[in-house]
Amino acid sequence: MKISSLAILLLLSSCSSLKKSLMSGALLGGIVGGAGGAIFSPDEGSQSKNAYMFGVLGAVAGAGLAYLMYDDPSRPKLPMMLDEPSQVHQSVPLFDFSPELKNIRPEVNFKPVKKYEVPQEKLPAELEGKVKKQFIIEYESEARTLEIDNRTIQISPFKAWEHVYEK
Repeated sequence: MKISSLAILLLLSSCSSLKKSLMSGALLGGIVGGAGGAIFSPDEGSQSKNAYMFGVLGAVAGAGLAYLMYDDPSRPKLPMMLDEPSQVHQSVPLFDFSPELKNIRPEVNFKPVKKYEVPQEKLPAELEGKVKKQFIIEYESEARTLEIDNRTIQISPFKAWEHVYEK
């Protein structure tokens, strides 16, 4: 009976909100702590006191673990490792304001102008060689003129910056 109710509580303990996770963690911790306190009590006279005390401690520990293990679904997931694959860049729709020009993708050539190293301070000795160096590369494009049907579009020169890691 105790094992089946414990298994049911374990299956139902995956909740979607922090409040539900804390409640189920406290409930499960209280049951496990109370059962352990009653079973491992040194004599029958202190069995109920130990069950109560360890039940409360188990409930606090269960709620604390539930809080630490709660994964907020609204928080964005950020990459933790530098070796994760980078995403493929998509083309930028420059002319979406006009239906006639919507599918035009002008070829823009960038030439690197300057390379900045990030961070500006030197890494500590224990991190040297363990992390990849970061760089910001500044690019510059040339002015372009596009002739499309009866339209002339002038693209002024502009700058772009890229954040990269060394290979």
